[in-house]
Amino acid sequence: MKIHFSNVNFSSSSGPNTFGSRLANELTKKGHQIVNQNEIYEIFLCFIEPASKPREGSKFIHRLDGIWFKPEEYHTHNKYIKWSYENADHVIWQSNFDKQMTLKHWGSPKKGSIIHNGINVRKFNQLHPDVEKIKNSFDRIFVCSASWHRQKRLKENILLYKSIKKEKDALLVLGKNPDYIEKEDNIFYLGHLSHEICLQIYSIANWFLHLAWLDHCPNVVIEAMSQGCPIICTDMGGTKEIVKNNGIIIQENNPYNFELTDYDKPYSLDFNPSMFTLDKKDVLFDLNIEHISNQYIEVFNEDLRVSAK
Repeated sequence: MKIHFSNVNFSSSSGPNTFGSRLANELTKKGHQIVNQNEIYEIFLCFIEPASKPREGSKFIHRLDGIWFKPEEYHTHNKYIKWSYENADHVIWQSNFDKQMTLKHWGSPKKGSIIHNGINVRKFNQLHPDVEKIKNSFDRIFVCSASWHRQKRLKENILLYKSIKKEKDALLVLGKNPDYIEKEDNIFYLGHLSHEICLQIYSIANWFLHLAWLDHCPNVVIEAMSQGCPIICTDMGGTKEIVKNNGIIIQENNPYNFELTDYDKPYSLDFNPSMFTLDKKDVLFDLNIEHISNQYIEVFNEDLRVSAK
């Protein structure tokens, strides 16, 4: 099968592009060909919105990364996403949260499936010396990671850590542009790190904090879980769908009914340390990219069979 990935930059480290690269690599391993827009292909796989027109006769699969739901962005930023949604042969949502959001605002597509993101599961027999040093310096290690802006709730992650920490605990903050700085012993801002080092840090962490409000299907959570690290998240958005029983899910104070809203003005959270039992927790990880790619192939084959009838 020949597949064209539209609007995917395989050299970018952003969330959608990172997953696109993982999926393309796995499809190639399974014998499928990834081709450019000028070649003949059966499948036009569009991430978010198309970078070119689908080739006539190909099947148009729309991998939806979520929609813009700030009121001032809704009409301008969603123009081509909505066009893809309405014209695709099949929509792939990355979470039920995204599905419910689009159903509320745009109605049902012709066909659709929910397929979460995935990752290759890697185990590290040897750690980078700096990671090894961190591992040996603290009793418990908490970590959070994002390209930080207010929706990601760095401040709340830090306040949560401070409410449950013990003397020899540490919090590692990974990612660019932290929007909240707490100058305190054992809170370390490590900035943007390579994917390899991030995975190693997740492998030594006891808990991953991800209190982001209305997040879709965060790759960082999937990456942490792939290393056996349990998650603390909230019950609003798509994160809880991938966490399931692999962590602690905090109830938000305010319900969200998919209305347009400024997601960079999240509601406050209440932390009661007594609600957290932070014993060692085993993680059951079922989002291996091999399994996820098989779900994509099933969608491709189903739509090709339909068109052949």
